[in-house]
Amino acid sequence: MLQARPVTDDERERAWAALHDAIARMPGWAVGPCQLHGEAASWHIAAIDLRPRGRQAIRESITATGATEIAALESLAALLEARQIGGR
Repeated sequence: MLQARPVTDDERERAWAALHDAIARMPGWAVGPCQLHGEAASWHIAAIDLRPRGRQAIRESITATGATEIAALESLAALLEARQIGGR
């Protein structure tokens, strides 16, 4: 069985910085924690639109997963950037 290479603090900081850069261009949005789901052996992270809505409105969210923490962070950053390009 192959062992995953440990993630360095520098790699983690770069991935979080890229994600924060992407979310900074989306006023009213926030990013949650990156969590490992052991049963699926995958990392999950979500961004959510926190702007005020009507009483029963559903908040928009974007979720990403990855085999590693870094992959999940990079995936969410790419999804947020694609959303901005798509104009939605």
